[in-house]
Amino acid sequence: MIKKISVIAILLLSSFAFADNGVLQNSYKIYPKDADSLFMYAMNALSSDGRYNISEIQTKNGYILFTNASKYYLLKVTKRYQNQSEVKVLPRNSDFSLGYETAQNVFSLIDNEIKKPMELVK
Repeated sequence: MIKKISVIAILLLSSFAFADNGVLQNSYKIYPKDADSLFMYAMNALSSDGRYNISEIQTKNGYILFTNASKYYLLKVTKRYQNQSEVKVLPRNSDFSLGYETAQNVFSLIDNEIKKPMELVK
C-alpha cells in the first residue's frame, strides 16, 4: 500500500514538473543577434504596441518590466554567445497559470521588429 502511494506521489510530482517545463520552454527564444541590438528591438517592439505599457527599463542588466492587462511581466535579454542572445518573458510573480500567450505575442512583435527595414534618421 505504501509503495502504491509513493509511486502515485512520484508520478504526480513529475507530471507537474513536466507541465511547468513546457511553459518555461515557451517563455524564451534565442535570436541570432547581439544582446544590445536585441534589447533595442525588444524595447521598440513593446513600445510600439498599445497593449503593453513599459514600467521600468534597466539597460545595464538588460531587462524591461512591462504590464499587459494589469499583470506585470519581466523581459530579460541575455547574451549566450558573441552573436546569439536569448529573450525571456516571465510573469513578475512567477504565476504561470496564465500560460505563455503573452511571451509568444512579444516574440512575434520582436520578430516583426527585426524584419522591418532600418530607417535612416535625418
